[in-house]
Amino acid sequence: MDDENPTRRRALQIFGTAAIGGTMSLGATPVQGTNGVSRPVLASGTRTIRRIPTDDGYIREVKFEIEETDPISVEVRDGVVTTNTESGSSNPAVEPGSTVDLGSDEMTVDEQAIEVQLSEQTDVDSALKETGLDITRRDDPDVIEYEDTTILGTVEQHYAQEMRTRDALLADDSVSTQAESNPLLAADCSKYTYNGDNPSDADDLAERTAPINVAWDTGTDASDIQAEMQNIGWESPWPSGDKYILEDESTVKAQDEHIKKNITPTVVPTQYHVRAYDLSGVDNLAVIGAGHRDPADHNQGCEWVGIGCDVNWKVSETREEVSDDWSNVLTKWAGNANVDSASGNYDYIRGDIRS
Repeated sequence: MDDENPTRRRALQIFGTAAIGGTMSLGATPVQGTNGVSRPVLASGTRTIRRIPTDDGYIREVKFEIEETDPISVEVRDGVVTTNTESGSSNPAVEPGSTVDLGSDEMTVDEQAIEVQLSEQTDVDSALKETGLDITRRDDPDVIEYEDTTILGTVEQHYAQEMRTRDALLADDSVSTQAESNPLLAADCSKYTYNGDNPSDADDLAERTAPINVAWDTGTDASDIQAEMQNIGWESPWPSGDKYILEDESTVKAQDEHIKKNITPTVVPTQYHVRAYDLSGVDNLAVIGAGHRDPADHNQGCEWVGIGCDVNWKVSETREEVSDDWSNVLTKWAGNANVDSASGNYDYIRGDIRS
């Protein structure tokens, strides 16, 4: 690898640390969880991201050192999901002082495609400087550390809590009538994506990441949907890593396709990004997706760029950006609003793409 290659170096700087976080707004009054069952926790600590250059891109490794934990519980009342922290309980799988390995991704950098995007700016370095972001060139490999919060638990704990919430919602009189017409809410699949070192292991520690906010029942799979959207301009060169869903209690899978739409940069590049997952054996639901808009700094280490960790991932905006390109779209509720820009809704698509 040529360490002086400016395209790869800039891609490392701008897009090497993307990770949609698991922060949430917590209620003021704790609610009781499930007795005797360890639950995921809201963990605070230090996130470390290491980027190791390769011949055609880089490897991105993530670890989280836990400083404090607060187990979380979920209550459903009148169709409203409330998530709160609990005091006086703990999760033995997630202990303060331990470090969680959240896995690694091998990223491929399409240098030619990125050069085309960057060429639209006459002076990228000056544009970056004008933002006031402290983006500096560093020797490889890059290591970034910053304080963060996330929701951690074993894969089994995450799934159990999701299904307890789902069952409580479907038992609620204000929601139960929606079950037949709301396939995502009724399905056994997770309503969030997860990040971990080995999510196929039920005991693997994983973090909750993005909400599922779009779904298709169009007789096609994720690959077909990606191709149709690429035909109308959904393409982007920026690399992305894996996130996982729990298709059922014993099946964990990574996304089948990345669907991306480049947004012409005014300062630094950004994109709409949907991770799309094929489902099997789910009535009226073939593909689900978790979409967000990558911010201009792509969530580089918060202290490194000096803008804080409260990145606006524009989850609802991305959902609408996707569904605007399709016909026969219904907005439905899944109750999975875990970031400020998410409403808990998803768009259910059953029509054709708009050409």
